[in-house]
Amino acid sequence: MLWLLVISLSLTQGILATKSCSHQELELGIVLDSSVSIEDKDFLKGIKFLQDYLQEFDIGPKNVRVAIIPYAQGVYTDVSFNLNTYSTKEDVISAIGRISHKQGQSTDTGEGIKYMREVQMSDAVVRPGVTKIGLVITDGNSQKKQITAAEAKAARASGIIMFAVGVGVDVSQEELLNIAGDTSRVSKADNYDKLNSIIKSLFKKTCDKIGQTTVPPDYPEEDPNVCTPKNPLDIYFVFSTSDMGIGKTIWTNEFILATVSTQYGNSLFKYGFIADLCLGDSGFKLESYNSDIDIKARLKPYETRKLYALLQKLIDSGYTANQGARPNAKKVVVLVVDGAKSAELVSKQVKTLVDKGIS
Repeated sequence: MLWLLVISLSLTQGILATKSCSHQELELGIVLDSSVSIEDKDFLKGIKFLQDYLQEFDIGPKNVRVAIIPYAQGVYTDVSFNLNTYSTKEDVISAIGRISHKQGQSTDTGEGIKYMREVQMSDAVVRPGVTKIGLVITDGNSQKKQITAAEAKAARASGIIMFAVGVGVDVSQEELLNIAGDTSRVSKADNYDKLNSIIKSLFKKTCDKIGQTTVPPDYPEEDPNVCTPKNPLDIYFVFSTSDMGIGKTIWTNEFILATVSTQYGNSLFKYGFIADLCLGDSGFKLESYNSDIDIKARLKPYETRKLYALLQKLIDSGYTANQGARPNAKKVVVLVVDGAKSAELVSKQVKTLVDKGIS
């Protein structure tokens, strides 16, 4: 099947409606990054974000109970509190405001998740039959990502519904997905100033899980169109600068940069690039040719659109191990053409790509 993707660039705004969590029972464990990569002013913004987020809940011994464990170079139990430490919203929010920035030299996210699961959300502490949610907030990738992934998986296996909030560009989608187990439970903010913009949506996501006591399977395999560590994407951009001209080439370049930058550092995506850059032919001198026949022969290559040759190069060797292609990755080509004539000329090659399982 050949997929045609039409991208419309537009700015949209929406308002997310939230439902009330009044009189609902919930055990909420927060795992908070306190590493040195976070500036003190930004850490305080993270604290304010948590306080504003928790204002949305009905906190109390019979409704929503909250625990928190800050972490960085290990966990910091001296500034943590457990589900049964405080019984009112005011006390919980006040206690969070007293959490200091530890500025640890590493990001041991797995250690924080493990402590939350084994100590704060253990069977001896939580109320039977009550939904358990774990919320991890971090600005970077953990140094021991395999341990983080394993601890998050253990937390989900114990019945804790994991959510991940990433702040800034230094935390990858892969890290957040390893924590949450599903993209629907991942939230991102560009920086700490933008954290408050996700409060309503995050509250709705967590509130919607109240009453759920089992965690859905990670990375559902029945949907091959979802990009996960089990189903990554190898993407080639193909276009001809000599066919399109400078204006359209600049637009294409900006489009590629915008696409790639949204997934920078995300190992689920690998990108390739095939194009002619119009630099290999510097023309010819006045005395190079003595007849119109010679000049016509010299200019003959310009009668053929370069896109055809570029696609043939992709077909022959683009998705090979030498080029970095992964055997388990879905193969995708983003083909930029200049009008219907270019599309018609390469239609047979496009069919060859589709027959090879490339969409």
